[in-house]
Amino acid sequence: MATRLGLPGHGGNQVYFPLSGLVVVQACAGNHGVAAGMFGNEGMLGAGLVLGKARSPLQATVMEAGRGLQLSYLGFWHALQHSPPLTRLSQHYLYATYQQLALSAACAHFHQIKPRLACWLLMAHDRLPGDEIHFTQQMLADMLGVRRVGITQAAGQLQRQGLIGYHRGVVSILNRAGLQLAACSCYVLFARNLARLV
Repeated sequence: MATRLGLPGHGGNQVYFPLSGLVVVQACAGNHGVAAGMFGNEGMLGAGLVLGKARSPLQATVMEAGRGLQLSYLGFWHALQHSPPLTRLSQHYLYATYQQLALSAACAHFHQIKPRLACWLLMAHDRLPGDEIHFTQQMLADMLGVRRVGITQAAGQLQRQGLIGYHRGVVSILNRAGLQLAACSCYVLFARNLARLV
């Protein structure tokens, strides 16, 4: 079950560092949102504090539960003030996040549902152990900012091609190489961004 960690415009009092699992961040407009990025153990929630901002413009949702560390905002802020290497690393992460957000916006505008779905499934697969991802069709529709019927059709096509399996909210990656061919060109750029972070 997906769990919200933060709502847009609201600040918390903790910074989170996942050691495993998957977090998706969405840009929201009213009652609607679209995935703006995702992260696993390469990321953190609360990075805006590097810029002196405790409030986030994004909604964060834990899509795959895992383990993590947390630190109070005050503790993280204090660490930033006394550790130039931590500040530089955090700034590097913020820049990579900015790149992911920009690419996500372009991808959502220019690419069709099926290649976008393949791209996001690959991104999730990169961050999780094993070949199973716990996504319902509604979760995927909410992530990509499309109607559920669009996800049903796109996932059905990928399944008929033998690239994924889908059963009761579990997506199985069956043919990763084929899924990469089905994905939009953004996947290569997303993967390159992840490799630079890791």
